[in-house]
Amino acid sequence: VATCTPDYFFPNTACQVQEAIGAKHAVAFDLSAACSGFLFALSTVQAYIKGGIYQKALIIGAETMSKMIDWSDRSTCVLFGDGAGAVVLKAEEGGKYAQVTQSIGKKGGALTLRSRNQIQYETDPKAKETYIQMNGKEVFTFAVSKVPEAVKNLLSREKVPCEDIRYYLLHQANERIIRSAARRIGEDISKFPMNMDEYGNTSSASLLILLDEVKKSGKLQRGDKLVLAGFGGGLTYGASLIEY
Repeated sequence: VATCTPDYFFPNTACQVQEAIGAKHAVAFDLSAACSGFLFALSTVQAYIKGGIYQKALIIGAETMSKMIDWSDRSTCVLFGDGAGAVVLKAEEGGKYAQVTQSIGKKGGALTLRSRNQIQYETDPKAKETYIQMNGKEVFTFAVSKVPEAVKNLLSREKVPCEDIRYYLLHQANERIIRSAARRIGEDISKFPMNMDEYGNTSSASLLILLDEVKKSGKLQRGDKLVLAGFGGGLTYGASLIEY
């Protein structure tokens, strides 16, 4: 489970899912990379499968961002939403998967959320650092530069031209970021589906919800190439190339 808003530190959310679905022989763990969580989980599972360690995996991205929001802070409370999505991956011959992931820890202060310890709570139950704090300008600058860079590097490395990509599914945080990324990648905005007007920024669930909606729209055909890309707290970012 990719999440930055777990209900428990332990047992982790994945172990609770394991119990709920009766997956007795599974190994279960959470992964925290904020809004990049699903992409990081996807690359982790791919490494397990490629290494022959596991043959099948369930990846969940789930967030309750509403409990981490300071509802008096209009710069953040109108942006985020709650959501969840999941995919099942299995080892199979053929197909296409490649990824680029990266972290920039020295810029982590641009987007923060501190844990709520008892001392903090007793001193100030509404301490602002225990809610999402964001330097919007810095996050915007980071996203519009690093996401297109990751996508271009990925496609160049895999020798896949932009015109071969059916859709670019970007983390649903901000329409201006997506439009700017489209320009920098050099692709028409029609290839960048968006749904943040419906759900807000659902962090690690964002790409899964969007992928599900695009699939259900009937616009995908077997063999279509998709790029999934995202960015989040850490700071973290990445891109994945998959074949539908």
